[in-house]
Amino acid sequence: MKNLLFIISSLLVSALIFSCEKDIILDIPPGENDPVVEAWIYDGSGPLVMLSRQFSGYGSFNQATISDSLSIRGANVFVNGVELVEQNLFELPQDLLDQFLDANRVPRVFGQFVDQLANLSVEQQLAFASSQEDSAFINFVNNLNFYIDTSNSITGTGGAAYELLVEADDKILSATTTIPIKQDINFLRYELNNENPGFAEVFVNITVPDNFDAFVLLATRRSDTTAFYIPDYFGGGLSDNGIYAGSGTIELPLLRGYSNDEDPDLSVLGMFEVGDEVTLKWQNIDEDTYNFWFSVFNDGGDTPFSSATLAQSNINGGVGIWAGYNTSYTTITIQ
Repeated sequence: MKNLLFIISSLLVSALIFSCEKDIILDIPPGENDPVVEAWIYDGSGPLVMLSRQFSGYGSFNQATISDSLSIRGANVFVNGVELVEQNLFELPQDLLDQFLDANRVPRVFGQFVDQLANLSVEQQLAFASSQEDSAFINFVNNLNFYIDTSNSITGTGGAAYELLVEADDKILSATTTIPIKQDINFLRYELNNENPGFAEVFVNITVPDNFDAFVLLATRRSDTTAFYIPDYFGGGLSDNGIYAGSGTIELPLLRGYSNDEDPDLSVLGMFEVGDEVTLKWQNIDEDTYNFWFSVFNDGGDTPFSSATLAQSNINGGVGIWAGYNTSYTTITIQ
């Protein structure tokens, strides 16, 4: 699956070409660089807002300049009337840093540095990045910019709505998102697969009330501290709010997610392995966020060179997503 920055933000285009030293020149007419918003607020955390200009694919660029020229700096950004402050990656508080790394599966986009980073913890990866003073990588990382609430006056709460206002590039962008009331699972359980020793099927036990109105986005993570949360193999881990309403207590199969460089064995597709510590990231989302992710997961392509993604945006005056997440984590060890 494409991650969010590959789809709507051209900031990560530079990561795709770390290992290519040539400029890429496309001989087609210039296009317009529209503001792109990638922003969210989790329950228990403050907002995180990233702004860039939509990359049209026209003109010439290289990895040293693209993230800088497409980043939007000096914008005025407000959430519920509180002004956010511009920060770089290394200034983010730990909760927002973890959210960013998980959302973008950062080790997968480190290009030429992937071998050095593969077995490092998140902290070690960031230390490595800080030591690469003259590399294209650190130039790229330093050009990532974020807008956050340094006053700590905004904390995401289930059932609350949040208004985003952005003044950038002589344009005004706005959006509203809601963090739903949490509809959490009861527990995870597993069954060893008799036909495939060493593998197991995992199930989600959930009680669905009659008034169940939450949309769900889920992802899983397996054991390795450098493996981030990945949506399941089928449908991206999305469920709309009408599927399970009134079902009582039910069990649903939890399907394993695969990174882009994995080649799943079809005979055990979706199963987890004995020895895995499986963590489920379960997120309740509102309808606009569901529609955005549904359009992303059903775009029909896995690379930036596939057909254009028509992502459903909730940004007035721009494109992108302002999302609210009510998030819980449940872990089970398969023995």
